[in-house]
Amino acid sequence: MTAPTVTRTVSSAAGAWILFLRVAATYRNSPGLLAVTLAAPLGMMLLFGFVFGGALAGGSDAPAYRSYLTPGVLVLVAAMGLVVTASTVNADLRSGLTDRLRALPVPPVAVPAGLALAETVTGAAALVAMAAVGFLAGWRVDATPADVALAVLLLLAFRFALAWLGIVLGASIRDEQMLQQVAPLIFGAVMFSNVFVPTETMPAVVATIAEWNPVSAVVAALRQLFGSGTTVAADAAWPMQHPVVAAFAWTAVIVAVSVPVAVRRYASSR
Repeated sequence: MTAPTVTRTVSSAAGAWILFLRVAATYRNSPGLLAVTLAAPLGMMLLFGFVFGGALAGGSDAPAYRSYLTPGVLVLVAAMGLVVTASTVNADLRSGLTDRLRALPVPPVAVPAGLALAETVTGAAALVAMAAVGFLAGWRVDATPADVALAVLLLLAFRFALAWLGIVLGASIRDEQMLQQVAPLIFGAVMFSNVFVPTETMPAVVATIAEWNPVSAVVAALRQLFGSGTTVAADAAWPMQHPVVAAFAWTAVIVAVSVPVAVRRYASSR
């Protein structure tokens, strides 16, 4: 009589940790992936901070504008990681690696959770590098340690949320060329915010859309928490009036919507 085969299922946390180590090893062996995440934001920092900075600051205080710009560029780094995450998921699906991971005795949430965690950690490394660039450009933090800690937590939480959104995109768009075409649209949506200029300088309709952009809420929250915020207009939208609350709320909404969709798409995509 043949003994029954027993399959041992790994817990979600253990499975996610295993997958995290696998993705972390990929970044360790291919550090150029971090450079890809930093390339566009660094270019924007140099372009807007030093080439256009004087004009955008009214020709009087370019260093102050670079200090204003840096929190926005940090959010830009976090947002551009979304494209990297989507590309990673898409490549794993096309190579068949996802099928092998799906065959492991782990809960369906473990694989995307491990990827999201790894992308958040590597994103933190990219954020540290960009913060150092901002410091060299003249950015200084004028806030309490508690506010700084809350700002860092917000940045990491937002990167974690966008990692899940990237998993949804990468698992939903199987065609590599189509995904490459989506990347500029994502960048455009990020730019449609207060990263580079205050929303008060925009036409009314454009300003309203920008103020309700989750990116604008996170940028405004970071400027407030880091002590480099600006005066908010009395008629600004609610997210600009309460940026910290709005930023965490947007982050929670993105996670709540993306996680179940990502798990379902990751488990069923072929």
